[in-house]
Amino acid sequence: MQVKGGAQKNNYFYIAIILLLLIFCVSSFTYFYLLLNSQLLVKGIFINGIPVGGVPKDQAFNFIKKEITVSPFSITVTYQDKNYTITSQDIGLFYDYKQMIDEVYKIGRQGNPIERLKDIYEAQREGKYFTFYPKYEENRLKKFIEEISQDLYREPVNAKIKIKRGIIEITPDAPGLRVNKDKTFEDLKKLIEELIKGNKVNPQVSITVNKIEAAITKSMLEMINGKISTFSTVFNAEEVNRTGNLTLAAKAVDGTLVMPGEVFSLNKTLGPRIIENGYKEAPVIIDNKLVPAIGGGICQVATTLYNAALRSNIAIIERYPHSFPISYVPPGQDATISGDVLDLKFKNSTQYPIYVESYIEGNKLTMNIYGYVENPSRWIDIQTEIVEKYEPKVKYIEDPTLPEGEEVIDVQPHTGYKVKVYRLIYENNKLIKKEFLYTDLYKPVDGVIKKGTKKVENPISKKEPTNSTAAEGVKLPAEDDSSTQQSNP
Repeated sequence: MQVKGGAQKNNYFYIAIILLLLIFCVSSFTYFYLLLNSQLLVKGIFINGIPVGGVPKDQAFNFIKKEITVSPFSITVTYQDKNYTITSQDIGLFYDYKQMIDEVYKIGRQGNPIERLKDIYEAQREGKYFTFYPKYEENRLKKFIEEISQDLYREPVNAKIKIKRGIIEITPDAPGLRVNKDKTFEDLKKLIEELIKGNKVNPQVSITVNKIEAAITKSMLEMINGKISTFSTVFNAEEVNRTGNLTLAAKAVDGTLVMPGEVFSLNKTLGPRIIENGYKEAPVIIDNKLVPAIGGGICQVATTLYNAALRSNIAIIERYPHSFPISYVPPGQDATISGDVLDLKFKNSTQYPIYVESYIEGNKLTMNIYGYVENPSRWIDIQTEIVEKYEPKVKYIEDPTLPEGEEVIDVQPHTGYKVKVYRLIYENNKLIKKEFLYTDLYKPVDGVIKKGTKKVENPISKKEPTNSTAAEGVKLPAEDDSSTQQSNP
């Protein structure tokens, strides 16, 4: 009986142990469940040294918003004697309180249950410390730098050259300034990071500025050491309108600087030849006739410049001859321009700048081209060889509006030519080279004479033909300009 009672007592003991274990397990499960599913921040969490554990997120948010505030600062940005100021308020310095709370709230809420419990235990035992720094809007900082950049920006000033009758005057260039925005941004960013961390630093930054070299420098222009070529033509100064047009065009060309590789355009240099720009009516060639038009005479400027360019040995890009030869240069050495259709263009094919001086003295138009003269004893001339000559025909047509026996030249006849043009290179006044350049063809212009057929009461004696356009017989005309016929270079 005693044995049976002892066994019963042991059973009670085991039952008690099992019940205790069950209670412990249930309690532990409940504790850990509540711990893992708590909406409170884990105890032991510190933000910037301030305890925020054991409270709900919203309460912690309001608490740190009150306790942790931005420390204002001001930065001076300097360049030479100029100072610019930017403050923490200008860059929108702020604490992202929501992001701070969201970050610490993750403690004990990431990973599997064992990892989460481990994080909670370590935070409660040892503490979990977070340090957050204010943020700022980088776009505001970049805008500040852009404003400084615009204020400090300086365009480089090109060197200038003026040549008058061989006397060279050069105005030096001046470099420009451009803020190195990337470098200045990085320097400011580093300083701001030090300040928001509370480090004691000098709140001042020097602006990084880069120099912008001028496109044309004094040293470049100093390579112009002399006259490469010169050419002159004469005109009738009594023709007031035509002389005025020549003067305007000569002034427009004077002082032109053509850098290496650049292409000069006479049309672009002169601009529109219109009344508003001061041009007047003077004879031009249209459909093989001399007729009045605005800008007459300009082709003498084109021809004079063309000959100077030929003698300077630079590349001629575009050139057109007249429809018939003109009086002030040999056939094959003329050049015509017209509106935006026909142009005179040449390229500076040298390694150095070239300068065009253009002026009028009395009845003479002169074009001088200056550049780097390597060999003063070397010079160039141009030669024309007439290969073929084509005599014009003369056609008579009856005109009932003219008195019988009277004759008027309607179209001046012009002899046609086929010419070859050569470049002659001299050194020490000795011909060392003869180069063929091109062939020009001037078709003959047949003359047209109107013969009067109108009956009159007192017949007049037969007169010599007259020309309503001031023709000069079959001589080459002094007035010319536009042409409807292009060249055959």
